[in-house]
Amino acid sequence: MARIAIDIDDTLTNSSIIVREYAILHEREYSNDNILTSNLDNMLRGFTKNEAIAKFYKDYGIEMADKAQIKQDAREVINKLRKDGHEIVIITARSDNYYKDSYTFCKNYLDRNEIKFDKLITSQLYKVKACQEENIDIMIDDGVDTCDNLNSIGIKAFLFTGDLNLDKDTISERVYSWNEVYEKINLYLNNK
Repeated sequence: MARIAIDIDDTLTNSSIIVREYAILHEREYSNDNILTSNLDNMLRGFTKNEAIAKFYKDYGIEMADKAQIKQDAREVINKLRKDGHEIVIITARSDNYYKDSYTFCKNYLDRNEIKFDKLITSQLYKVKACQEENIDIMIDDGVDTCDNLNSIGIKAFLFTGDLNLDKDTISERVYSWNEVYEKINLYLNNK
């Protein structure tokens, strides 16, 4: 059985949809130069030092994260993987900077949406280190850098493809749905 790590934003949830909606709706409150809508990818990854973006996330981060919908078939596939005997570790960059108590917020969200998991790790901007420390066998993430770095050190990572990474070059194997995630994990483990 494998230890499978799963990211939350834009992997488990459709976060970019709600963040884009909020960014468009509130753009003028924070800047006059489309700083929010032109930095969606960086916002979702927590890789920005821009004050306007930081304030936007402080003001709306919890509300946006709470409204983000679970991706189609994600619940069923994750729970099936766990039922198959795999350990599920949720690893997210969500931190106390924007979510006050990020662990409790994420745990409550996952519980409310009936996502079964064995461990939750928050505040992980650099997920490679967390995957190494947790002896992760497979990671599902939408971050190209995260997946490429994991694959380059021998930890299998599948890139969950979405609007924010569709045009980015990658060495990682792409997945486009949670049903495909299930198929690819089983294929990978059976050929290992």
